[in-house]
Amino acid sequence: MDAEAFGALIEARLADEAEFTVVGRTGLGVDLDIDSVPIRINLDNYFRVYRQHPDQLIAVSNALVQAVRAHYEARLITSFEQVQARVFPMLKPIALLNEVQERKLPMLAYRPFIADLIIAYVIDEPGSVAYINEDHLERWGIADHELHARAMVNLTERTAEQSDYTSTGVGPQRIVVYHTQDGFDATRLLLPTMLEQWRAQFPGNMVIGIPNRDFLIAFSDSDRSVIANVAAQIQADALQREHGLTDQLFTLTNGEIRVYQWE
Repeated sequence: MDAEAFGALIEARLADEAEFTVVGRTGLGVDLDIDSVPIRINLDNYFRVYRQHPDQLIAVSNALVQAVRAHYEARLITSFEQVQARVFPMLKPIALLNEVQERKLPMLAYRPFIADLIIAYVIDEPGSVAYINEDHLERWGIADHELHARAMVNLTERTAEQSDYTSTGVGPQRIVVYHTQDGFDATRLLLPTMLEQWRAQFPGNMVIGIPNRDFLIAFSDSDRSVIANVAAQIQADALQREHGLTDQLFTLTNGEIRVYQWE
């Protein structure tokens, strides 16, 4: 199925939803009206996933419908108290800001991070997330530091509840991986207390990679062959995997995340 056929199929799928009114479609862009609220949907990412997994067409279309509902419901939220338990930080490439500007959407609520990454903020929904923007903060009457503080509390609590990471090897070959696929694995780079507990397990410096949204890996730099091999895989995954983030490596120094410097 090519892009035009995919767009037409998704347009029909959205039209089947009673609460959605399809206003029009141009290629992989669909305009909807939901209770007089105009919403523009870009299907590029969904088409990319479909091309990678053509047997998952139904799952892709269902995920899209869920995402549209989450986006619409986020617009109806009138107070921070309604969503504060579901607010989380999420690491994203800084290029996302350009996409927001090009689509003339409200600017995201965000903080600069390091290595061309930003901390965005999302409302966690079943099967999707809704980004929080500056309009939300103004409507809710909260400051960005309040949003950040609550998001970090929620991420810390969820991580403590799950503790679902795996570890293999010993000494220089030890590797620790967070891969829960809850959407926040890479973002756990923002939890220095958790990382500090891991650091004692590694000889030399602990090196951390977050090639995509759903993967965080920590390993030692004491064996140069290990770091070279893992770094090469991180670089490949950052380019090839869905929700790619960065091939940059990080380390923990005095309780702060910093870019890892190769010697």
